[in-house]
Amino acid sequence: MSNNESDYDQAFTAVISPFDERWLYPNQDLAGSFADGDFPAYLLSYGAFTVYPGQTLPLTFAYVAGENFHNNVNNLDNLPADPVAYYANLDFSDLALNSMWARWIYDNPGVDTDGDGYCGDFRVCVYDSTLTDTGWITTAADTQWYRGDGVPDFRGAAPPPAPYLWVSSLVNGLHVRFNGQRSETEKDIFLHIPDFEGYRVYFGRDSRRESLSLIASYDRENYDKYIWNNHRRDAFGQPNPGWELKDIPFTLDSLRCLYGQGVDPCGDSNLHPLAYTPGSPYTHPDHADSVFYFVAHDYNACQPGVSTTTRKRFPDAPDPRGIPADQMTPEYYTDDGYLKFFEYEFTINDLLPTVSYWINVTAFDFGSPKSNLDALETSVTNGAIEAYPYHSEAEAAGTTDEVYVYPNPYRIDSDYRARGFEGRAEADRPDYRVRAIHFTNLPPKCTIRIHSLDGDLVRDLQHDVDPSDPTSRDHEWDLITRNTQMIVSGLYYWTVESPDGRVQMGKLVILM
Repeated sequence: MSNNESDYDQAFTAVISPFDERWLYPNQDLAGSFADGDFPAYLLSYGAFTVYPGQTLPLTFAYVAGENFHNNVNNLDNLPADPVAYYANLDFSDLALNSMWARWIYDNPGVDTDGDGYCGDFRVCVYDSTLTDTGWITTAADTQWYRGDGVPDFRGAAPPPAPYLWVSSLVNGLHVRFNGQRSETEKDIFLHIPDFEGYRVYFGRDSRRESLSLIASYDRENYDKYIWNNHRRDAFGQPNPGWELKDIPFTLDSLRCLYGQGVDPCGDSNLHPLAYTPGSPYTHPDHADSVFYFVAHDYNACQPGVSTTTRKRFPDAPDPRGIPADQMTPEYYTDDGYLKFFEYEFTINDLLPTVSYWINVTAFDFGSPKSNLDALETSVTNGAIEAYPYHSEAEAAGTTDEVYVYPNPYRIDSDYRARGFEGRAEADRPDYRVRAIHFTNLPPKCTIRIHSLDGDLVRDLQHDVDPSDPTSRDHEWDLITRNTQMIVSGLYYWTVESPDGRVQMGKLVILM
């Protein structure tokens, strides 16, 4: 297919001579229009392949765009006569960068996809070295992967994994516990370092994204470093000195080690990054051309009770990172086997016990500041947990909590759906399919029966929920009988029978 007859380099179409050894002489009535960008046609040629009956042949394409491609507003005047000058005024750097990312997403560099021990190609970048009698010895270096193992991954940048999440019921409240062991330690597939930045706690009356509101956050204390660049140029190649952001965020400790003063720079508590601004920047004492200022990367909300309501469950737990697993004693772990250092908690009070709430905790990374890319965050809805704010079964053990039913009476003219008590997140269902009566203060396992005054069984409901589930003490009835019919107005009585034989009984009024 690639026969040198039609797949010209478009801008050069009009300057191909009749005696060209490579290209077929183009139609001169159209060549100028082709070179100017009219009638573009593209031929992508693959092969040859042998494809047998029943086989498939997957082909992968990447459509790539780039910014600031033209750096001369009059560049089109060079076509069709001078394509060399036209090309000289094009900037392919952003296209090349995006093409590189497309290749990396197709085949992640540094990832051994097929498990054969080969992760791709890399370069070792030496940052510092020391001259000894035997030569230079590397003291600081980094490995930069630039090519994958040849096995497609089709995996792009992603946020850190969401934390492990548990929600337990309190009287008129909820206790949220989460563990970020994997969120804070898993490495980004492209940076090859953990890119964790923080957590966000979401709360709402149902599990829809628009219903969940941010009520608390926690993020690392780190700073973006802006560097003054005298040699910066604008999109048209003209000198445009200014501030640039080139690095990933710096922790406070790392900034003090880099720019602190005294015998122990890392311990220089007088270095406060936010004290340096564009109008009053930091100038390196040994390098006058090194001029910086710093900005908090996120909110730096990392002080429990001060900048965040999220707390560490074990504030004195030792940091296990860098310690071999076989050297960690039981004091590092919670009773259920998670590392204490990554444990957090949050309490929500003053809630109504008769409605359910949804909770989720997400993790997010620090994004790519130098590329102006926002942070990536895990799903706000996936993994959300429903809970009722009344005490748990463990707290109720040994008590004589009475089962109760609400709303009672159930009145169809009360329009519970419009008031948010029924059918939340079920807009596609009609009113008669979202009606609900709640039985609450239930034991985790029991049988609920609804009877007419004549003793006929209207509905039999089996309630069997893990006691640790924050919905274990509530059960909804959709007002549908055991004969799959809508209930009618009347007075009914209900019973709740526990496995230990205890039976509770009550009345229920329904006005349809």
